[in-house]
Amino acid sequence: MPKLVGFLISPRQQRIGGLLFGCTIFTLLVIIGAVTGIGELREAMRAEAWRVLAPYEQTHAHVEAAFEKLKHEVTAPPCSTLFRQQLQRVAFLPDGLNQFYYAPLGVLKCSASTARFEKPIELGPPDYVLGEGDAVRPVWLDRELAGLGGISATIILSEPFAIALPRHSPQPLPNWLDFEIVYSGSSEERLHQEGTGGLFARTENGGGSALASIPYLREIQCVPGVCVAIEAWLPDLVAANWWAFGAALALAALMATASARCVRLYIVRHLSFEARFRRHLDAASLICAFQPIIDLRSGSTIGCEVLARWRDVDDSVVFPDRFIPIVEKHDKTLAFTRMIVKKAHEELSAQVTKRPFMVTFNIFPRDLDARCLIEVFRDFLAEPDRFEVVVELVENESIDLRKAEREIERLRQAGIKTYIDDFGTGYSSIHNLAALEVDGAKLDRSFAMAPEGSVMARMLDHAVEMVQSSGRSVVIEGIESAERLDQIRAIEPHVEFAQGYFISPPLDIAGLKAFIAGEPTAAHSPTSAADRTKAAARMPAPIPQRPSALAQPSRA
Repeated sequence: MPKLVGFLISPRQQRIGGLLFGCTIFTLLVIIGAVTGIGELREAMRAEAWRVLAPYEQTHAHVEAAFEKLKHEVTAPPCSTLFRQQLQRVAFLPDGLNQFYYAPLGVLKCSASTARFEKPIELGPPDYVLGEGDAVRPVWLDRELAGLGGISATIILSEPFAIALPRHSPQPLPNWLDFEIVYSGSSEERLHQEGTGGLFARTENGGGSALASIPYLREIQCVPGVCVAIEAWLPDLVAANWWAFGAALALAALMATASARCVRLYIVRHLSFEARFRRHLDAASLICAFQPIIDLRSGSTIGCEVLARWRDVDDSVVFPDRFIPIVEKHDKTLAFTRMIVKKAHEELSAQVTKRPFMVTFNIFPRDLDARCLIEVFRDFLAEPDRFEVVVELVENESIDLRKAEREIERLRQAGIKTYIDDFGTGYSSIHNLAALEVDGAKLDRSFAMAPEGSVMARMLDHAVEMVQSSGRSVVIEGIESAERLDQIRAIEPHVEFAQGYFISPPLDIAGLKAFIAGEPTAAHSPTSAADRTKAAARMPAPIPQRPSALAQPSRA
């Protein structure tokens, strides 16, 4: 799961994912459009087939009605004058049938227009037979009509009468459709009448499923005695309607692009760092990092600064320079401080037994409210013999000095000390040091990390002297080398406290416990750079870091 989330939160992968989603949507739309279009096309083909069959179906109904009338109304002796008159009355009906015969057993003897034939005409074996049982109808195709001068027609017999069927010209079809009309008998005989020969057989044998015969679509429709097979060749259809297919593809592409954009925007909003942080910030995702603070005179660990890290949903560790602005933006600084203080107390109280142990936390000027902070630190304050709480004021906002002085005094009375963090970064630090009764100052790391001989490096002694002359404690952070530690040890009067990556990087609680357990005693503290390097080599591994964090102040 973390790998999947890591994939989704990467901007590059989001773009790739959006492209894949757009292609998927486009493909689905094309498939849906194709299936829907094929369904509509089949309906259109069926409609065309019924249009071709309509005259045959109508003729069949007329033939059945005519046979009923012949059986009931033509009762005179066969081929008599009255018999012919009765035949003619049926022939004059407006149903398109006008040639009737007396043809027992398929032998034409007389008709409605001709008296008894001089010689009976034997039709011979029928070409096919319709119906079953009592409704059997023998059919002869293209037989010459006796007495009509060589005109041929299809003759259908229902004993003892026969009817000559009119010939139908098929309705014209769109040029992308092909067809075949066949006569269909009761014995499954198929006799070609008109159209493309063999089409009916191909369709009947393998054209039934929706996609089986692509690029051909085939349909068969039947009425009694006649069937029609319709075939559409898709390339011809596309060529004939290229503008419609082009418009459909363009619409699908537009919809896919819009859908992909909406989905990507949703993913970006839902999985943006700010959204992830706000949604998943809790005690389980917070990480406490503890950077040891040593007493430079004894070399022992007297406390630690609690730094905040956050574990992202992809299991990566995020540093405060990314999430603290979000905390400030949504005015959650006090709630965040409460959360990190609670977790730090749970870990420190269970693992660290050294007494007294100073624990420092960064707070923001907006949260400098003694009543609230006393409640936040109540667990630490409940153990005054174990922990000494220090809050460091992060000067990223203006400070109301009158209010700040009042709140600092209330914190002191409750047992909480106050330091100015990043001292020396501007006039405000110097002014606040003079105006506020703080307990100490932590020199900005730029002093200790400045290159040898630089202005900032030369100002280190002056910054220390300024703080010490005001009677406050000094903590120097950002010590990254043995040489710089030696330089700080040489400052007169002596600096009290120090921290930095050379002493120890931020550690998890197990690492802090091991660091404290493995530190040298005051009587055997390392004095040379080589000794301290050996001691540093025995320190436990830090929690995951990133180089850029060294240049950024970490906020708890």
